[in-house]
Amino acid sequence: MKTEKIKFTAYSIAWYEGGIMHLRIKASADSVISIDWGDGHVTNHPFYHSFLNEIYKEFVHNYFPCQITPPMTGIPFRVEISSDNPDCRIIGFSTVGDMDEDNLDVSNCPELEELRFSPYNKEARLDLSRNVALKILECRNGSLTSLDLSSNIALEELYCEMNYLSHLSLMNNFALKKLHCQCNNMEKLFICYAPQLLEAEFELGNDIDEATKMQILELIAENQN
Repeated sequence: MKTEKIKFTAYSIAWYEGGIMHLRIKASADSVISIDWGDGHVTNHPFYHSFLNEIYKEFVHNYFPCQITPPMTGIPFRVEISSDNPDCRIIGFSTVGDMDEDNLDVSNCPELEELRFSPYNKEARLDLSRNVALKILECRNGSLTSLDLSSNIALEELYCEMNYLSHLSLMNNFALKKLHCQCNNMEKLFICYAPQLLEAEFELGNDIDEATKMQILELIAENQN
């Protein structure tokens, strides 16, 4: 059985306290999670089976903690996360802290249910075609210009505000409950059937037109009755 991996490039955006990256990972079974931080060393972290068959743990890694003059903002680090247990599934991944992310590869995690990160590069493409179990996607405050969610039929919550998306199609996302897509200067939002949608935030004119706004509001009103 193939070992699951997550790969991405991290870019420093602030260097107070030396620059800190937080990784939050949920796993489905006992495992040792190995993190190659891209700066020459690897750390290993034991994960133990929990009552809910789900593990949640936070990692903090400090780059250049003792330097008086911090390195320039924007230095990239290639980070790779893997498990030693082929039966372990990475079901949740998020980044928090003084880093932006790019070139995120979660294609080896088909059972991933939750993904939270900040896309850095406008040229980057986020491939979620194999993450059919994804329920929560948070990619706000980034530089995405496109987002293909056609394979993510289980998606329940989408937070993609403050990017550069011009079009967004939610035609296959029938499980969607929460939608936050404001501050994108979106030209078109495509949505037709969302029987569970209960919450939506957008900007009229900048994100959607009047007809689409009324369509979404009508969907929410129907679902609340």
